[in-house]
Amino acid sequence: MDHALATDGFGQPGEPRETTRGDVLAFLPDFSPQRATTFRGGVIHSNRPPSNESFVAEDHYVTVFLSSVTRGAAALNGERMRPFEATAGTIGIVPAGVEGAASWETWRESLTVVITRESLEELAAQERSRSTELWAPQSRIVDPWALHMAKLLKAELLTGTFNAFYVDSLITLFGVHLLRNFTETVGQKYGGSGGLSPLNKRRAREYLSANFAARVTVAELAAECQLSPSHFIQAFARTFGVRPHEYLTELRLDHAAHLLAQSDATIAEIAYQSGFSSQSHLTSTMRRHRGLTPARLRHTARE
Repeated sequence: MDHALATDGFGQPGEPRETTRGDVLAFLPDFSPQRATTFRGGVIHSNRPPSNESFVAEDHYVTVFLSSVTRGAAALNGERMRPFEATAGTIGIVPAGVEGAASWETWRESLTVVITRESLEELAAQERSRSTELWAPQSRIVDPWALHMAKLLKAELLTGTFNAFYVDSLITLFGVHLLRNFTETVGQKYGGSGGLSPLNKRRAREYLSANFAARVTVAELAAECQLSPSHFIQAFARTFGVRPHEYLTELRLDHAAHLLAQSDATIAEIAYQSGFSSQSHLTSTMRRHRGLTPARLRHTARE
């Protein structure tokens, strides 16, 4: 059994005692001493060099990035690793019982929150939520509220004598936030009733991956799946968690980021190759979605 610094709930350290950390966080690599466990779950703050990891989440696992990651990849349940870039506030979710895998080629600072299944079920009953099935976003989502909470938890962990009651309260608030924004019943965002069939999900993904740099219309996508455009838009959003044009934008940004890091083409050339109408279009879109300009991303990737 692991040990952690016990507190009396008001910030005063007590004697080291056995905690449930070995149960709640045991499925994660012991990559940081800045961690805490409470009644509801646990939290870990880390600043890690380039690496990779894989695990099966025994409880609900949420990562909030505190720094940008320009060259990363992630997958759930053994699917193909999908490239991603993250800015501060980007949130990643691995629901309980799901296998998660990730790799990154730059230093990354993050705050991990683990919430037990039992705690989320209890909070769901209080919220009168019909589901505790978390929605795992298929594209990067920046969550300012989660970033604020992550900074509060980081600051508390860095004191070295964390207030267990305070940390537990923040984890509780985090759990309520997940229920209100990242469960199946919130807009039926993730693969629930009314989503694309597995075959149409593959068709849509493959079509967009092959044609993202071209002018893609909803009508074309819907025809690939033999659905009406209105039905397709709703089913796509329920399956992927984002609307088709948002998914397409992320594909184009991923491709542009790869070219910026790996090729010597001009930014204008990369913009056209990635499906953007101009260099300024790429710049404004990347700044809005990734928090940095193409020039800055290229400089950072090559440092």
